[in-house]
Amino acid sequence: MEKFLVAVDFSESSKNTFDHALSVAEKFNAKLILMWVENSNSVKNLKLEKGVDIHVAVNERFDNLIASISNVAIRNNVEVRLEKGDTVNTVVKSAKKLEINLIFEGSHGAHGFRKYLLGSIANKIIAEATCPVITVRHNRGVNRALKVIVIPIDSTLDTRQKLPLSVKLARLFDAEIHLLGLYFNNVDNIKRLINSYTEQAETYCIKNGVKNVVVHYIKTEDGARTILNYAKKVDAGLISVMIDAELGGSMWSLRSQGKQFVNQSPIPILSIANRELIKSRPGL
Repeated sequence: MEKFLVAVDFSESSKNTFDHALSVAEKFNAKLILMWVENSNSVKNLKLEKGVDIHVAVNERFDNLIASISNVAIRNNVEVRLEKGDTVNTVVKSAKKLEINLIFEGSHGAHGFRKYLLGSIANKIIAEATCPVITVRHNRGVNRALKVIVIPIDSTLDTRQKLPLSVKLARLFDAEIHLLGLYFNNVDNIKRLINSYTEQAETYCIKNGVKNVVVHYIKTEDGARTILNYAKKVDAGLISVMIDAELGGSMWSLRSQGKQFVNQSPIPILSIANRELIKSRPGL
């Protein structure tokens, strides 16, 4: 059974993220692990009255969240974890220890500093996690069906690593896949490589049960903007991208600004780390 980790702080953003995680867990028949990480910020955000026991309050809120799950099989297989420490480190280390298959995280919470803070946390989790991460913007309701998944394809060797999970999601949700070949220059050899990768991706999608695959090529100098504009145009429910975690920060293999990409996207993003890069990370 696959295991999904949902980082919860009981904000409207994290409740929305929980709803998205639940919809995917039902399709995968996966185990949901709900985690609250105790630190000065998370305790403050609970807005408890003086004298209220923190852990009792958190468990009560989790009980209410779990009670809202209508799928009995999923509801009876939810695990709640209360941890303590830095949110990013705790989520990342717990995901590795628990052998989590997929992390769900909200990308925005509110306005001002809190909006910036949650965006920063989401980006750091994406950069450090050794499993895929789905980030959901706070105003993206779960009522919008997942019918289109956009998968950008560039010239990097790892660009096809995002296909297996993306294809599984497409098959379970009966969604179509749009393969977006991105030309960042006019070098013929590179364009041929992108064409080859995109054709291979199309073949993989069809062989693995995706009913409808759309292929589109576009020249761009701004990968992030192009991907978002295309995804909005086709009313995508998910964008699937590769990310390389490097020293002190993140860099999308699409050569775009990863942090802004996550923060600005109104569409959920599935971020997948390069498997070979993960193997080379010290301490992982």
